[in-house]
Amino acid sequence: MLHADWGVRAQARWVVRADDRGDGWVLAAPEPWDERRHMQALLDPGDAMVLAGFDVPLGVPAAWARRAGVQSFREVLDLVADDAWPHLLDPARSPADIGPRRPFYPRAPGGRRRRHLVDGLGLQSAGDLLRACDRPVPGVMGAAAPVFWLVGPQQVGKAAISAWREVGVPTIAHDHVRLWPFDGDLPDLLAPGTSVICECYPRAAYEWPLGFPRTGWSKRRQADRRARATDALAWITASGLPVRLDPDARAALDDGFGPRPSGEDPFDATMGALQLIAVLEGRVPAGPAADLPAAQLDVEGWILGRPAG
Repeated sequence: MLHADWGVRAQARWVVRADDRGDGWVLAAPEPWDERRHMQALLDPGDAMVLAGFDVPLGVPAAWARRAGVQSFREVLDLVADDAWPHLLDPARSPADIGPRRPFYPRAPGGRRRRHLVDGLGLQSAGDLLRACDRPVPGVMGAAAPVFWLVGPQQVGKAAISAWREVGVPTIAHDHVRLWPFDGDLPDLLAPGTSVICECYPRAAYEWPLGFPRTGWSKRRQADRRARATDALAWITASGLPVRLDPDARAALDDGFGPRPSGEDPFDATMGALQLIAVLEGRVPAGPAADLPAAQLDVEGWILGRPAG
């Protein structure tokens, strides 16, 4: 199992690996994403089953898909791979450049508003920019940022662009690489010799199942990360989750992932890995929401382990 905290810059990409040893999982320390080695693990799993979670949107809002005439997220990746819509991942410079075939905006900040994106895509409201899994879950998580919006501290669009190009496109041509939930239910996809790629959102795990407080701390502060690591270790013990930390992983948690604000990246990689294990062990439902129409699921996807809400 791999969980990657993905960023546009290579320095912001961290991954945590966990191996099922039969008597439980062994969690490794976070390490920088190595494109050659980690992509090879996905493309050539051998006889193993690999679940790879990425902290990046894998899906598009259904309202945009209807306007663009897109039937599935796999179709979006095919369009990128074939360069069929040359500007699909090329951010619009101005409101006049926005359209169904050029949905990412803006290229640069300054005088930009989400209303420009709503109008340019021919949508009804800002809510149409969100997928079902981006919407808030009361008491658990706030709303995620729209996939196509590219400015602000919570924006995820730039990471989506890079991940679709660097991970999505190289993997979709391989029959043994599956995309959850687009290709089926998780238990049906996991089989020897296969890799399953899914979307994760560590922040959704903070309060449930990890039990972190909603306010009063910042993952950019070492002392706060150390305190939340203590909470995570307590949750592992209380829940009986069958996971052991290797010495380097335990040292990273005890240290709070270093003194720099960028320690938030290996922190998120680790917390997301714990959530993936909880899903695989049946402690957290994988999702998606049972009432989500199949046609909507095919384009929007779902965040693994996110409460239906």
